Formats: sequence, structure tokens, C-alpha cells
Amino acid sequence: MKPILADLHNHSNFCDGRDTPEQMAEAAYKMGFTDLGFSGHSHAEFDLPCSVRDVPGYLAAVHSLQEEYAGRMNIYCGVEQDFCAPVDDRSAYDYLIGAVHYFHSSADDIYYPVDSSAEELAACISEMFAGQPYQMIRRFYENSTENVLKYRPDLVGHFDLIVKNNADGRFFDEDDKRYRYSAIEALEACLELAPVFELNMGGIYRRYRETPYPATFLLKELLHRGGRIALSADAHATEALAFRFTDAKELLRDIGFKSIWVWHNGAFVEQGLN
Repeated sequence: MKPILADLHNHSNFCDGRDTPEQMAEAAYKMGFTDLGFSGHSHAEFDLPCSVRDVPGYLAAVHSLQEEYAGRMNIYCGVEQDFCAPVDDRSAYDYLIGAVHYFHSSADDIYYPVDSSAEELAACISEMFAGQPYQMIRRFYENSTENVLKYRPDLVGHFDLIVKNNADGRFFDEDDKRYRYSAIEALEACLELAPVFELNMGGIYRRYRETPYPATFLLKELLHRGGRIALSADAHATEALAFRFTDAKELLRDIGFKSIWVWHNGAFVEQGLN
């Protein structure tokens, strides 16, 4: 069987990506993709620079590409739905990636980004969590759990995104039991619905991290509990498509995974790691 080269987590210039859907599709086809998903960030008035601004235009553009590449490459119209910005009509999309990018402070109706700048994360810890980073962490993983249990995404996106601006331990200790307990507890709760988690290489490509999401200790927990994993580039430009997938597979083999899950013909199928 011909290897399946697929990825559901990709962005275009309809949200915070650089290139058009047409450019992304052309590049993926030349690379040998069998299945390509577009996952524009769900529309949010508080996140207009990054979220899809023209939802009808986005849907129409991807549907046009589906027709153009029919019989050559499967293309899907998905959405990366933020916990704070659920889509109005899930049936309009072929799949849903669940993610937590924001905290919402109901007291003053402020949205604090999880993965923007270190300065904004510092403000979130100070203003919303009274300077207590482990309280922020607990809330992040509580929201991550609720996101999966409530919206039942097809793919769980960058599960530990909260570490993005913490590569140097600036805000908290990722080895601290308070951090790890919150993360593992959330992982266990999410696995009750057996979703597929992604191994996201985007942080490495954009030089925020030296390791993918989620961290190795979470990947080991996922393997131990029989969880499923898929590869994601989280590409925001053509050259980021399938970024370091070979390295990602090697990491998973080293941890003990025997297979990955790839989206093919509209569903996840198991593929051996070879």
C-alpha cells in the first residue's frame, strides 16, 4: 500500500497563515500528499488578526479546491476551534481540531492569549491569576478537558500549548509535580472519549520550542493508556508542510509507539511506523 501523507492542521491567509489555500494545496500535491486539511482558526471578534475573518469565503475557497483536486488529492475543510470561540455550525466542516488559545476573565470581560507573547502571558498570570502560575496551569488543563468532553473534536491540538513561552522555565517548572499532575489528570479525562492527539511540530518550526507538543512525558502517558497520535505540522506557510515528520516518527518509535493515525478518505486510519 502506498504510504499516506496526510495532515489536518494547516492554515492559510484566511486566518494567520501566510499563503493562500491555492498555494498550500499546490505545494502539498507536489510533495506527494494524499490528504490535506485546512483548519482555519474559528472566527472570534476578540481574535480578528488570527482567526478566520471571512468564513463564507474560507469555506468557498476550500470547497473549490476539493473539486479541483478530486481524484488526485483529498482536501478537507476543517476548523481549529478555540475553546472560547465555538463555531455556529459544526456540520459546515469536515472535521474539528479542539484547542485552547485563550483564557476569558468574566470579571472584566478580557481575553488573555495563551500562546501570544511572553509579556501577555505574564499579564495573564498577574492580573487573572493573582501572580500564581500553577493556578493558571490548572485552569488551562481544566479548559482543555472541558473542550474535549463538550465539543468532542476529531483531533486534540497542541495539548500542552501553555508551555510555548516557557522554554527557559521563565514562568513555571515543567518538572514540578503541580504542573505534571494537572497535565496528566487532563490527559486521562480526555482519553475517556478516545480522541486522537496530535504531535505538533509547529513550535519547533517557528523556533518557540526545541521539542514538539505534547512533551515526552505526556507522550509516554498517552502510550501507556493506549492513546492514539497523529502527526501535525501546524503549517502556516508552504515550506512548513510536513515539517520534520521523519524526526517526529523517530521520536514516537523511540518512545514505543508502533503506529500513528492518519486522516484518509474522511476518517482516521492506523498506519505502522516504518
